[in-house]
Amino acid sequence: MSENMGQLLGNALLVLYTFFGVVPMLLNTVSQFTVLKRFSEEMVREGVIAEQKVKDMMPKKQLAGVIISALMLFVLFSVCLKTAPFGWLCAGIPFLLGLFRYRDIIGFNSFTVRRFQNTFKGEYDARKLNKYIETHF
Repeated sequence: MSENMGQLLGNALLVLYTFFGVVPMLLNTVSQFTVLKRFSEEMVREGVIAEQKVKDMMPKKQLAGVIISALMLFVLFSVCLKTAPFGWLCAGIPFLLGLFRYRDIIGFNSFTVRRFQNTFKGEYDARKLNKYIETHF
């Protein structure tokens, strides 16, 4: 009885870890190389932030995202291998649902602007950024 309860609890934790941890972090890392990079380049063209600041900060953020995502995926895959075959099921379904739920992370939207503001906090011209936001969002 307690073995079944432990397995149920382990599978529930795997579902939560996959849906709320792995998927958002993985999509955030992907967006660092796509959407946020493109938005930062546009902000440089608009004069919101200096090009050198973007070149200094982006590689660090991208590297950190890749390392953390790789570590999280390694943990997820190792747990799935250890708990196979149900581990793959308990992680696969939340992974797919998480991709659908958190797909806005890789979109060009207001969430991208908030991530830009958090990434380059204090390094950009807030007045120009607000003007850009008013005209485009």
